[in-house]
Amino acid sequence: MTQYAGFPVHATFEVKDVNDIRLAADRMADAYEKSADDFAFRLLLPRGDKLTNKAKKLGMTFQGEFVLTLRKRNLVPVVRDVRYIHDDGHYGWILASPKAFDRFEGKAA
Repeated sequence: MTQYAGFPVHATFEVKDVNDIRLAADRMADAYEKSADDFAFRLLLPRGDKLTNKAKKLGMTFQGEFVLTLRKRNLVPVVRDVRYIHDDGHYGWILASPKAFDRFEGKAA
């Protein structure tokens, strides 16, 4: 487990299949629209034998959906991300504002 497993986020979404992506993208876009400087979310993607390709596809699908949702709202995304191994069953993907990363990494250093 890496230090990013303890990254403070507003919510964590477990994405098991494509049906989970729309809700996560909409909720994250809503939060980004309200406060881009305080934006921080985590996605958990499936990890394990035979699941790596599925996780990659889910991640790419989510990224496209999230960016499209922001663009439809005329928002320009300023988001940093970190991908890491969260635990035995999940890859973690943190999407957060640069300020959120600066606060966290300043504490962790």
